[in-house]
Amino acid sequence: MATLRLHHVNVTSDDMSILTKFYGEALGLALLPSPPMIATSASGTTDGDAAWDNSAKFFEAGDPSELQIHATQRQPYLAWQEGHSVNPLIQGHFAFRTDNIEEVKQQLTEHGIPFDDWGIWSVEGWHQIFLTDPAGNMIEIHEVVAAPGEEPGSTESPIGV
Repeated sequence: MATLRLHHVNVTSDDMSILTKFYGEALGLALLPSPPMIATSASGTTDGDAAWDNSAKFFEAGDPSELQIHATQRQPYLAWQEGHSVNPLIQGHFAFRTDNIEEVKQQLTEHGIPFDDWGIWSVEGWHQIFLTDPAGNMIEIHEVVAAPGEEPGSTESPIGV
């Protein structure tokens, strides 16, 4: 059975400045550098870092590589625009990291749990799937996949990419 460990909680808002002030100033969480990002098809650019610059911020929540808060701009039409059935940026989600996404997908399939495989779409090197629990809570499970010639997780980025 694949091992899962909590990685981050994603919170969403229509006003990023309020989230950034709350988590960074009111709670005093350290702002982490953004991982290399991938532009969505609706962003109007191929520069992922520019596309996400004002709509995603990453905060340390205990361990900079494993426990984080991801604050993102609410994107109500993202799933439709990207051709998916699950929208991870409509209400927020919590995320587990695994070392074997294929085994997780097999487990979910064996238990009749539907999921939406987004592949690598927003963060370079993260293969992400999304699902809901029986109460409707959104869950992300991702694996950090290596670039050719690299070992998974071999980079020294403070956010574990």
